[in-house]
Amino acid sequence: MVVPFKSLIRSLPIIQVDITFKRILNLVKIYSSMFLSRIIRRPIVWGYPPLLMVEPTNICNLKCPMCPSGNGSMQRAMGKLTIENFRKIIDDIGPYILQVQLWNQGEPFINKSFLDFVKYANKKGIMTQTSTNGHFIRSEGDAELLIKSGLDLLIFSMDGTNQETYEKYRVGGNYQLVMETLQRISKSKKRLRSKTPLIELQFLVFKHNQDEIDQLSALGKQLNINRISFKTAQIYSSEQGELYLPQDPSFNRYNYDGRDYVLKGEIKNWCKRLWLNPAVNWDGSVSPCCFDKDAEYAFGNIYENDTSFKNIWNHENFLLFRKRILTNRKSVDMCTNCSEGLPDAYTKIVEVSDLKN
Repeated sequence: MVVPFKSLIRSLPIIQVDITFKRILNLVKIYSSMFLSRIIRRPIVWGYPPLLMVEPTNICNLKCPMCPSGNGSMQRAMGKLTIENFRKIIDDIGPYILQVQLWNQGEPFINKSFLDFVKYANKKGIMTQTSTNGHFIRSEGDAELLIKSGLDLLIFSMDGTNQETYEKYRVGGNYQLVMETLQRISKSKKRLRSKTPLIELQFLVFKHNQDEIDQLSALGKQLNINRISFKTAQIYSSEQGELYLPQDPSFNRYNYDGRDYVLKGEIKNWCKRLWLNPAVNWDGSVSPCCFDKDAEYAFGNIYENDTSFKNIWNHENFLLFRKRILTNRKSVDMCTNCSEGLPDAYTKIVEVSDLKN
């Protein structure tokens, strides 16, 4: 998931980030080159990405049917990022980035070094966030360690307000355990007088849970949640569309043409992720974005042959891929099922403080 830059700005009053001259200059350079590239249809890259997704692991405890990690369709090897390799990434590119997103495929907290990643990034003045299914913060001690690590934003995948609805997609999940985790973190934040991490409930809107949106909003206020995001589901077949997609068009990124489900809007020859938000997988492979779930389009590996992220970022292969997106994005399979650049936002964020009683 790409966090809009306005979302970063909105969070700055309570999130600690070291705004250095180098980072400001980098923002100016990368945004300038991105917009110029869009105008002249030729890839120009000045600077480095302000947002970086780093995958702690691609292993997960749940069996979500449309997730390649959960449903067993993932082609790349399973494993976990080491703290040594994470430090290599941050030492290389950290002085330029504002935020590191600690997830991709898999459940981040399965990696025992997760909090060490957070602490190291914070030490370098970088905002940190992650997304979890909430099954591995099982004690008050775990909650306190999490809060003291300095994590800025914690997103909980919460696609239901009861066990029956929740496990229809989060197969193998325990709704009550997730609720206890949320309560535990909320109480620990209050006890430690900490404003972070911000807590966001992420609700994938499906046919079977679309009637629970109001209940989730009430739950958010009850648990002192900061915000709720309602996200449309990405599908990979007509069968999945029939089974999961809600009827409400505002929570559906597809239209049905009588035979298949197609994305709303026209896929344009443009994608800001290639300048702002690449992904580093647990094994060091660098993908253009988080939609490259099997690292099919990876441009190199930062752990091999003394290669650095900077080398890969400016490598000819990455430049050629950007050129391909600028001229014929539809030729890239993963882009034909990506909502980046389409007119309807696929995530609607609601600040809980704005909800009416």
